[in-house]
Amino acid sequence: MDEKQFHDYLSSFTDADKMLSAPVRDTIRINTLKISKARFAEITKISLEPTFYEYGLYAESEARLGATWEYFLGYMHTQSLSSMLPSLILNPAQSDLVLDIAASPGSKTSHLAMLMHNRGAILANEVNWERGSALFSNIARLGVLNTKVTVRDGTRLGINTYFTKALVDAPCSSLSQPYAYKKFTSDLAYEMSKTQKKMLFSAYDSLQEGGELVYSTCTYAKEENEEVVKLLLEKRPEATLIDPGIEFPHDSGLSEFGKEFRKTARIYPHHFSSEGFFMAKVKKG
Repeated sequence: MDEKQFHDYLSSFTDADKMLSAPVRDTIRINTLKISKARFAEITKISLEPTFYEYGLYAESEARLGATWEYFLGYMHTQSLSSMLPSLILNPAQSDLVLDIAASPGSKTSHLAMLMHNRGAILANEVNWERGSALFSNIARLGVLNTKVTVRDGTRLGINTYFTKALVDAPCSSLSQPYAYKKFTSDLAYEMSKTQKKMLFSAYDSLQEGGELVYSTCTYAKEENEEVVKLLLEKRPEATLIDPGIEFPHDSGLSEFGKEFRKTARIYPHHFSSEGFFMAKVKKG
């Protein structure tokens, strides 16, 4: 796909000109497992601006953010504002048993642990040891204590009716990333969707009755977003889409998949200067 084709493709979802001209700003998440927001503001030399999320901040630094002492000490984590939303939408309680089925590099896992105040329990799963190393590194640096890491194929996890909440931040074609469109094809989206569907069903089946799940990607392809969720709703009749439960700038999911997809969210860079994302929250039973 060339640049013009990508523009035309995006126009079927949103205002392509507005989206492509929007800046994507660096953001950090203050890690309250190690430091309070007030104390962080007192000691940091990073220039910060507020966003709609209390602990997610636009950030600028003379040094690369990932090379600062604040990052090294685990006082903050470099994470896009869009990437913080799946954890916020899942909204885990301190008593929850949470599955993060594709957890590396641990940005969302550590955010979940922060929201849970290091209580309850998280199973952070990754498919191979190479990716698992980044997960281990980040949860250690950020002071995460309530998490067990497993290295298993998330598409056939084989755990049924155990967890109260689950996060499926699925591997995807990453169309929200710069120049990813050059490698994008409909065949790629189709192949990715096969893995995504298996992973979503695996996570859903692992939930207890009444459990909740968030499915997210950083792509715009409907084959990897709405179509994946729609198949789950068709094959698991007790599954229902529910409202995200928090306020943030976004577009609703594509209406061609039904009125209920107004409860899903599509994020584009012009919403709040962050990478594109898709999110859906599902309840079991």
